[in-house]
This record gives sequence, C-alpha cells and structure tokens, in this order.
Amino acid sequence: MVHAPLIVLLGNDDDDDDHRVLFDEIRRIGGAARRVHPDELVIEVTAEGTRFHTGGAELRPDLLFGWVYEDYLVLGMNQLETARLAGIPVVNSAMTLWQGQSKYLNSALLHRAGIAHLPVLWGRDEETLVSWTARRGYPMVTKPMMSSRGRGMACLTDEAAVRRHVAALDPAPEQYYVQPFVPAGHRDTRVLCVNHRAVAAVTRTAPPGTWISNAPGGGRSLAELDRDVCELAERAAEAVGALFAGVDVARDERTGDLRVYEVNTCPTCTATFRELGLDPVPLTELAAFLVAAARDFDEARRHWRPSVTVRPGLTVRPDSRSSSTTI
Repeated sequence: MVHAPLIVLLGNDDDDDDHRVLFDEIRRIGGAARRVHPDELVIEVTAEGTRFHTGGAELRPDLLFGWVYEDYLVLGMNQLETARLAGIPVVNSAMTLWQGQSKYLNSALLHRAGIAHLPVLWGRDEETLVSWTARRGYPMVTKPMMSSRGRGMACLTDEAAVRRHVAALDPAPEQYYVQPFVPAGHRDTRVLCVNHRAVAAVTRTAPPGTWISNAPGGGRSLAELDRDVCELAERAAEAVGALFAGVDVARDERTGDLRVYEVNTCPTCTATFRELGLDPVPLTELAAFLVAAARDFDEARRHWRPSVTVRPGLTVRPDSRSSSTTI
C-alpha cells in the first residue's frame, strides 16, 4: 500500500474555504491533510530529537505548510523553523512568511533582485519623511507594515497630510511605510504562483469612491497570463522565497511600465474564483505540489510544474468533488 504523506497546514480558520478546497484535492490525489492551530501545537525538544504533539497524540508530518499571519505570525514562525531544523520539509518557511508580511523586507528583497518595484521610505522621523515626499512629489501612499485587504492604507497629498500621518502613529514600534502613488486606473493584477510558476491572474478594480484595488466590494475579472506579467511575478515570488504567492502587479498609465506592489505569502483565492464561476485552480495546483514535495521535497522543487493554467475564455467549473470535508 502506498504511503499517504501527511501534510500539516499550520494556521487558523480565518481562510477556511481555501483550506477546505486545498485539503479536498490533497486527499483526492493520495495525500493526507490536517490543519493544526498554532495554539494547539506542542513541541518537545530533547537531546534525542524533536517531536510534535496535538490533542494528546504525537503528530508525524511529512511536510508543514505555513499559513500564519498577523496575530499568529511570530508564534507560527518559531514552530515552522523548529520543524525545519528537525528535518521536516517546510513550504513557505518562517523567513518566507516574515518577508512576505513585512512590507519593508518585501521591498528590500524586490529591489535587491532587480524587480520593478517602487521607492519606499520607512521609519518614524517626521522631517525625513517631509523632505523625502516633497522631493519626490505627491500623491504618496502609506500602508501599515503588516496588513491585508487594503486595511489602513491612505493617500498623502501634501505636507500637512504627511505631518498628520506621523502624528497619528501609535507609540513605537509602529512606523510609516510610504511609496509613490501609481496611476494605474485604480486597478492591479494579482498573479498566483506555485513553486515560482504563474498559474492564474485576476485583475482587481477598486470599488466606487476609492482608489484601493484590493478593498472589499471591488470588481474582479480573470486576466490574461501575459508573458511580461508572468515573468515579473515569478521573479518576485522567487525573490521572496514564496513557493505559494500572490504577486500584485500594476501598469503605470503614464509610462506603460509594470510595477510590483508586493508579494503576499498567504493569498486567498476561493471566494474570487467562485464569484467568477471558476474552480480555484491555484489551490488544486498547490495541492499537487505539496503532495509531490511531501514525497520528495528537493525533486519537487526542481521539477514540479503546473499542469493547468487559467486564462480568459477557459471555463473551469467548480468540481463536485470539492464539497464537504472536515479540516
């Protein structure tokens, strides 16, 4: 009998729909899957080795998949790194998640790899930000260091707005993170990548009355996987080390140049794809990669490629197999 590799997703139930689709496919193709909340994972470290427990029983994962962010990021990072040190393959490792969710590390890695990104300034000093924005020109966009779905983003249009923004920062360690505004028709494209390969892309348009393309209530449409967009997104995912990534790309209307806003390391897609009447193919492709990586991590990293990509005009209906599964 062929061993069913156990893939443990470390995360909570905030993205339950995505986890359900992922686990359905893992089980369909011969793997075993389980989600463990960071609060429920117990780790024993002794001279003899490292063991993992949950619910009073020992857990023997063949691979850990990190899906932790915000409140559980630091705890989950410690657990994922402990697993890696114990010799367990980890997809989206502790450092990958940190680099994906920390805006300033994201920017540093993208610029270091020569990815078309944006100049950014982060810190707390008010006068430095005032002079930097005046020199580069308005408008500017400010984002929280760690956030999602457009929460906390603001547009700074003059020096007074800059000074108000700095004054409103919470006591240390909160800092500003500021970059130039890109005129892109209030839209961007999220490219979903598995093992640094583009699988699908969705164009996101800001809801009426705002310029934030990933805000709730905005428009969504399937995007063409243009070669230049794919290549840029794949290089960005690789720069951050994200084996599952959502790369946000925009095209500057003034110059036609592409810019990567950021690389997300816990990207959701089920709700969007179902809204479009499509199967969430990025998650089913992710399942195939995880099963392959659980069996032979190095081999999967070198040779696994997506079997399906999603493009406009291709209709992929939700599969009846993806119904009810206990996570």
